[in-house]
Amino acid sequence: MSALLWRRLWLCGLAVSVAALMGLAVQAGVASLHYFQAAFALERWQQDKPDAAQYQHAAAAIAAAAELQPGNPHYLLMQAKINEWGWHTGYLNTDALAKNESLYLQAIALRPDWPVAYADYGYYLGFTQFRLTEAWTQMQLALRYGAYLPQVHQKFLSLSFQYWQYLSAGQKAEVFRYLQRTVFGELGGQTIRLVTQFQLQRQVCIYLSRRVAERNEWPQLQSRLCSEAKPAS
Repeated sequence: MSALLWRRLWLCGLAVSVAALMGLAVQAGVASLHYFQAAFALERWQQDKPDAAQYQHAAAAIAAAAELQPGNPHYLLMQAKINEWGWHTGYLNTDALAKNESLYLQAIALRPDWPVAYADYGYYLGFTQFRLTEAWTQMQLALRYGAYLPQVHQKFLSLSFQYWQYLSAGQKAEVFRYLQRTVFGELGGQTIRLVTQFQLQRQVCIYLSRRVAERNEWPQLQSRLCSEAKPAS
């Protein structure tokens, strides 16, 4: 084989490789655009629930992203969240929602140290399936990998407070200890809002007054959270 022919073959191979890489980059870019359409929609829905057309548009966008890049755990998790909104708003039936479990498990398998995935999965198991034992297990994994992430914090406390009467004494003690660690930090505002939302001020204030009353920040917290709670004796 002549040097000229070898050079031409090498250049052809290089061109094919570059074209393939460019194709993958374009595919990833299109998938990302679809993903952000769904993410922006989900953010808007926190303030204003979607109508049927808005939901279908977001569901189609994230489905397209997941089809283009099925190995992306972020896309799988977003697809599960969009599905849950569809179920809560009546646009998705219970049988269709059951597919969410496989989406969560795929996302976790692809990224096993991702605390948000565990928290979202636990939230799903608790609030839509009432599988509280399994939900608690997933929340423990979320706390192991990211106890101080706002998303994990919000979902762990929301699930715990929503089903407070079903928690064991040991589980309640764990929630109280977690509150003690987070109530004075950056997550303190969110903690106070959730305790107030679920009307657990009395229980929380009694516990905290026995554990953190010596801290300089306690009087301010007490005035914000415990003004109507019965003090500990």
